Amino acid sequence: MRFILKKFSLGIAVVSLSAICLSAAAKMAEAGGIPYVVIAPHEYQLPVGDDIPEKGQTLLLSYNFFRDDSQGFKGKDTNGHSSVRNTVATVNKLAHIFKIDGIDNVGFLWEAVAGYANATMKDDNSVSGMLDPQTGLVVWTKPTKNWVTCLEYWMHIPFGDNELSAHSWDHDFTFMTNYVLGNFTFDGDVGYKVRGDYKHGGEHRKQKDTVFANVVFAYKFMNQVEPFVKLDYQSTGNSEDKDTGDIVVHSNNELAYGVGNQFQITKRLSFAAWYEQGITGKNTTKTKAGMFRAIWSF
Repeated sequence: MRFILKKFSLGIAVVSLSAICLSAAAKMAEAGGIPYVVIAPHEYQLPVGDDIPEKGQTLLLSYNFFRDDSQGFKGKDTNGHSSVRNTVATVNKLAHIFKIDGIDNVGFLWEAVAGYANATMKDDNSVSGMLDPQTGLVVWTKPTKNWVTCLEYWMHIPFGDNELSAHSWDHDFTFMTNYVLGNFTFDGDVGYKVRGDYKHGGEHRKQKDTVFANVVFAYKFMNQVEPFVKLDYQSTGNSEDKDTGDIVVHSNNELAYGVGNQFQITKRLSFAAWYEQGITGKNTTKTKAGMFRAIWSF
């Protein structure tokens, strides 16, 4: 991501935020959601060495979206997959970039996330509250001046509102990369989510893990005109009843695309907006979402 310093323009701190899925309450069957679906241009274009201030750099990131959860693929209703009709969420992240003396070509980032969501159900009732908090650490290096490679560990803490929490301790392990060639920028990642046991409302299930990948291609014409396209994918195995071994949530997968634009407002403020649409999938809701991201460096 582009870093905001004297000679750098603002970009986006590493987005270790996983997609917000309201999929975990016992009475709310799993809705769709692709991890890291919120990445946008320059997500992993990060500084090293003297480009990081001695006291580090702090960023505030806000991710906001409206998601229509009412449809499955081929136009079918998602009864049996989700009881959610639509979701509105705002997720805010504080990220601090820093360096360690003696490790010149390596950067570090610690971040913490808190969010709030409202989910409208298919019976016209709604639930609102805090999402599960999250925290993580990123380490990266620059093999060349145009290329960044990152490793990230991310933890999901099941302390959110009872009807919105995932009710499991989950852990993401992700490889991320960025490459810049003139006005063209590529960002991508591939990751593995280790999903802990789900425990809620007397139900105890063993959850299978998730594999995911995301790529973003952008071309900058000017500060306010940087269109991009993206692809996002996830695949998750069956979840089984811990006592009986019966499958209670079937394996699911989805491939989605996004189209949008990044706006560089000032050296310290950046916006990105895009539409995300599912292409193909199984046993999950079809992604239909509008997303907006704001980044402020201070």
